[in-house]
Amino acid sequence: MDIHNNPNSQKQYSHRFHLPKIISRSGQKPSRNARINFVIISVLLIFCFVDLVITAITMGRMYPGVSIAGKDVSFLTRSETYSLIKSQNLKRNFTIKVGDKVFTTTSGELGANYDTQTTVDTAYSVGRDQSLPSLGLTNSTTKGQIGFAYNIDQVLLRKFTTSIIQSVGHDAVNASLQVNNGIVETTPDQDGLRIDQKYLNKILAIALSDARDQNISLEPTVLKADILASQVGTAKQQAETLLTKNVTLSYDGKTYGADKTAIGHMIVFTSFIGIDGKPQLKAEVSSEQVAGFVQSTANRINIKPVNKKVTASNGTQTVEREGVDGLAVSQQPAINAIVAALNANTDVNFSFTASPVAFRTEVSQNGALGGLNANSYIEVSLNTQRLWAWQDGQVVFSTPITSGASGYGFGTQTGQFSIYAKERSRYLNGSQYGWSYNVFVDYWMPFNGGVGLHDADWRSSFGGQDYINGGSHGCVNMAKGSAAFLYSWAGVGTPVWIHS
Repeated sequence: MDIHNNPNSQKQYSHRFHLPKIISRSGQKPSRNARINFVIISVLLIFCFVDLVITAITMGRMYPGVSIAGKDVSFLTRSETYSLIKSQNLKRNFTIKVGDKVFTTTSGELGANYDTQTTVDTAYSVGRDQSLPSLGLTNSTTKGQIGFAYNIDQVLLRKFTTSIIQSVGHDAVNASLQVNNGIVETTPDQDGLRIDQKYLNKILAIALSDARDQNISLEPTVLKADILASQVGTAKQQAETLLTKNVTLSYDGKTYGADKTAIGHMIVFTSFIGIDGKPQLKAEVSSEQVAGFVQSTANRINIKPVNKKVTASNGTQTVEREGVDGLAVSQQPAINAIVAALNANTDVNFSFTASPVAFRTEVSQNGALGGLNANSYIEVSLNTQRLWAWQDGQVVFSTPITSGASGYGFGTQTGQFSIYAKERSRYLNGSQYGWSYNVFVDYWMPFNGGVGLHDADWRSSFGGQDYINGGSHGCVNMAKGSAAFLYSWAGVGTPVWIHS
């Protein structure tokens, strides 16, 4: 058999495009692949046609299925959509009810401003983020519901929501322990209430976006305390064990003990994170509280020193009262011993050591310095025309001086003053005292306006009674060497005591 001449030996096709038989010129039935190719080409042609139609009907208009806050804007132009939004009253009222409390506000009070142009632009962009119009149509029908674009004052929003939370909610209170009169007492925990601020903000944001009045009912969430009363048993047992310990301090044959009330004051309860990651309480001995007990005990032992009282005047001292040394126990070793022993759950037996406390010498100047016990000061006696430099109750320098001419009304003023400036090598102008003069001094230490301590080279002697008619115009004059010493010894602020 000649298979090449057998009409059934191979399939015959009408032509290369394999059209269906109904439109095939040869009338032969097309192959299966030809039919599939025809269907694919037809679908593509239809798809392209639909895209062209969608593009034509949505040119410059909203996609079908797009709505703003529930208002259908399908096929509206951007201008028409803008006018539609502007015609609406977007001011809204919000009511939030939490339990029996009601809070109200408005979009204006929250500082909300609706952005019409951004809203229109957002609506117009729906569906246009796809490369093919038909896909954009599908997107617009499923995701075409949008809200109004708006700006809001976050400070006003936070203030409103915070006021609700603070009015309605409160924090949970942990269980705690305290020792009263030697007895460990438990203060139970308390539940808290809390409004979720993020959730409240979200609800208001949705209501603002939808531009509708909103009545919101919220239920506060009950918050459990981190530490419950049922969880403080271990800390309570720790405290009760500490209360059974003996605390005894002694000195010079006398003992001073701490009863349960005193030990209770030494105990504090602190929280820590346990191995389970949850907070717990523990009883500890407070160093500060122990220091208070030791201080009160030391006050019963310590002896306060009696200070020596001395009156100084005219360069001499008179003892008014002799001093007596005191006594003070060392407190820190006792504090350390008590804390270490109680933390180790052992009794405390500690003996104080004491040291003498030296008395101080209180020097007064017949009350002239107003009770100020200055470490360093300058004393000037007008009657004896002499100056003394005092330091720590001792005279460290003395010199004769010439004070103001009291016979002519220029006497040096008595009282307490202080050096307020120091200056080297200057001229002193005495015109303010009645007549003009101009003298040069090497050391100038004013203490009362234009009156001061200074050297006076023009004088041949100091310390005599000639000051009455031949003295200065109020200043305290002295030899250059004396002025040099005072200048280096006395600082600004050094008291100057002038008396008769």
